[in-house]
Amino acid sequence: MGLWTHLLLVTSAAGLSAKPPSILAIGETLYDSLPHGVFLGGAPLNVAVHAAQLGAHAAYASAVGDDALGRDAKRRLEGLNVDCELVQTRPGLETGFVSCILDDNGDATYDIAYPAAWDSVHAEPSLLTAARSFDCLVHGSLALRGEETASTLKKLAADATRRVFDINVRPLPDGIDIRELVEPLLQGCFVVKMNEDELQLVQEWFDLKPATLEKSLLELNEVVGAEHLVVTRAERGAALVDASGAYCESPGVVVDVVDTVGSGDSFTARLVYGLLSGESASDALGAATRLGSWVASQAGATPRHELEALG
Repeated sequence: MGLWTHLLLVTSAAGLSAKPPSILAIGETLYDSLPHGVFLGGAPLNVAVHAAQLGAHAAYASAVGDDALGRDAKRRLEGLNVDCELVQTRPGLETGFVSCILDDNGDATYDIAYPAAWDSVHAEPSLLTAARSFDCLVHGSLALRGEETASTLKKLAADATRRVFDINVRPLPDGIDIRELVEPLLQGCFVVKMNEDELQLVQEWFDLKPATLEKSLLELNEVVGAEHLVVTRAERGAALVDASGAYCESPGVVVDVVDTVGSGDSFTARLVYGLLSGESASDALGAATRLGSWVASQAGATPRHELEALG
């Protein structure tokens, strides 16, 4: 067994539950146009794909157009063992598309088409039932840009057994305030995840002054009250504070970065999978950091977790 294989698979076996966790992700379905190809993506979709590869019962809720890209998205999701029965079809709206520009470090900036089918996810009874029955609901902030999807997501958030909110700030259409979208959903989460830039942004919202990372997370969690508040730090790893005030860090992993698209989503999937499976916060955070680093060394957002590729 190679080093990557060992690092990604090591878990606290005694704490694992017998039944795989069930994870429902909801949000944007889109195709990322990168310099080296066009890839199916969208942060919550990526989370669902990675969760399925990890062994979770992963389902995805969104909307696609009645077009070739939408049909292709459903076909690909089914091939990746993601339950996509909750993916709706919206005639008259196109499946999402994004132009991604990578800088010299492999970091991406995005030009996201608006409106798109995923701006119009309806609160269908089957979707509301799923939110109550799955172990966890995962969402970001971008899907909140469309009024209908935002309304649906807020209904799901009220009913979900547990909720993971990856703030994941992306460019928004003119006139939409990110704070108005994000702040109302920060409360009552199983996990709130953000990067360092987003941490600084949210601190400003609540007039919290920058401090050491540990103090910053502790002070912010006094406001938002998450069971787990997490900040990712790129090549410097990640840090987490839980509701009891316990703090842990995971060191970064040095890799040759191809692109960072999907790296944070794989991190989210592995962290949530581990926490739901009974791993300690420290173990789950470490495994999530390692998987996110490996994904950044691959092309596209959802590379296959092939053991031979990780050795």
